[in-house]
Amino acid sequence: MARGELLAVSRRAALLGAASTVPGLVLAVASARAGASTVDAAPASVPVAPASEGVAHSDDVGAARLQDVLDAARPDAVVDITRAWSLSAPLVVARPMTLRFVGGALSTDRDIDLVLVRAPRVRVVDARLVGSGAMHSGLGRGVHAVGTVGEPLTDVHVTGAEIRGFSHDGVLFDHCTRFSVTDCVITDIGYAGVLLFSCVGGSVLRNRVARVLQPSPYPNSYGIEAVRATSDGLAGAPRSSRITIADNHVSDVQQWEGIDTHGGEAISILRNRVDNCRVGIAVVPSKDEADATATKYAPIDCAVVDNLVTRSEDGPGSGIVVRGAGEVVGSEAERATGVVLRNTVTGYGDGDRDAGILVYLTRNLTIAHNRCDGGVRRGLSLYHSNERLAVIGNTVDGLRQQGTATSVAIDVRAGANDAVLLDNRYSADAGGRGGAVYGVMCRQAGNDLVLVANDWAATTSAVVATTGVVVRYRED
Repeated sequence: MARGELLAVSRRAALLGAASTVPGLVLAVASARAGASTVDAAPASVPVAPASEGVAHSDDVGAARLQDVLDAARPDAVVDITRAWSLSAPLVVARPMTLRFVGGALSTDRDIDLVLVRAPRVRVVDARLVGSGAMHSGLGRGVHAVGTVGEPLTDVHVTGAEIRGFSHDGVLFDHCTRFSVTDCVITDIGYAGVLLFSCVGGSVLRNRVARVLQPSPYPNSYGIEAVRATSDGLAGAPRSSRITIADNHVSDVQQWEGIDTHGGEAISILRNRVDNCRVGIAVVPSKDEADATATKYAPIDCAVVDNLVTRSEDGPGSGIVVRGAGEVVGSEAERATGVVLRNTVTGYGDGDRDAGILVYLTRNLTIAHNRCDGGVRRGLSLYHSNERLAVIGNTVDGLRQQGTATSVAIDVRAGANDAVLLDNRYSADAGGRGGAVYGVMCRQAGNDLVLVANDWAATTSAVVATTGVVVRYRED
C-alpha cells in the first residue's frame, strides 16, 4: 500500500464489489471524517442509491483508496468525488465511466498523470486538478488519455475542468477519436494547455488557457496544439485530423505559440481569441522521422477563420503563420494548403520576415478579408515558395516603422512566389509612426505577381519591384 494509506477497511467494503455489478450504479465519494488522511485514502463512507431503485446499498465501506473505488465500479458507472484528495500515484480510469467532481478535487506534489485514462467512453466532468507547479520541467499532467494507433480511445471527454500548476500539460490526448475538451480553465502550465497527438475527429471548444510558462530546458510551448509524433512515419504516428479548435481564449504563451498544428489535416481554427503570445496561430509542418533537422509533412486543408490575435509588446514573431514542408526556395516537399479568412491581427511584425500574417511553402492557399492593425514594418509577408496564392480583400492599417526600414503592407521577401493580389488596401486610420510606407515590395527576381484593383492611395509608394515580376490592372 502507498505511504499514508489507512489499513483499516470495513468488512462492508466487500459489498462494494457486489454493488458495482448493478446497472446504473452511482458511487458517491463523500467527505472524509475530521482528521482522516487525504493521501490516497478514501473517506469514511461511500453511500449509493437506495436498494429500492435497483442499486445495491453500501453505507460504510471504510477507508479504501480512491483507486479502489474506481476499480470496483461497474463499466459505465458514475463516480462522484465530493472531497479533496492528495495523490502520490496516477488515478487510473481503466473502464468506461463518468468521473464527476461535486465539490471535490485532486492534487499532487509529484510530476505524474493525475488522471490517467486507459479506456474508451470516459467523461471527466467539472474536475478540479492541481499539480506540482509549472516552473520546472517534468511530466506532470492533469488529464492524460492514452490510446494506440491500433486501438485509439473513443469518446473521451473533459468538460468544465479547472486545471492548474502542471509541469507539462493540462490535458494530453494521445491517439483518441471522437473526443472533446470543452469549457475548461487551464492555467500555469509548463508546456501545453491542451496537447493532441495523432487525434482524429474531435473538438477543443470554449476553453480558457493562460500562462504557459516554458521553463528551461523546454525549447517551446503551446496553448493548444494538434500534432503527431516525429519518431515514426504516418503509419505509426498519423496526422491529427478533422479537429475543430473554436471559441477558446489563449493568452500569455510569451515564449512560443498560442494555437498550433504541426502537419495537421483539416484542422479548423475558428473564432478564437489569442493574446500576448510570441506567435498567435501557427499552421506549420511536422519533422521527418528519419532526419530531425528537416520538415516532411505539411499542414493540409487547414482553416484559420474569424480569430482575434493581439500583442501589445514588440518583439519577433508573427500573428498567423502558414508554412509547408521543406526548407529552401522552390522546395519539392509537401506544401501547405487551406484558407486564412476574416482574422484580425493587432501588432506583430518585428523581425526579419515576420508580419501580421506570414506564409511560405504553400500551394493554392487563400488569404482573404483579414485585417492587420498596428503592426511593425509589415502587414503581410509572402516569404517564398507560395504557388497559386490568392491574396484578396485584406486591409493593413497603421504600420509602425522599424528603425529606419521602410514599412510595407505586403512584402514579397524572396523568390518562387506565384500570386494574385486583388482588392487589398493600406489605411493609416490606426496611426503609424511616420516614415515611408510601400503598398507592395518585391525586389527579388523569380516571382510572378498579378495586382488587380488594390488601393495604395495612403502609401508613399504603391509598388516597389524589380522589373518583370509585377503586372498591374485597374490600379491608380
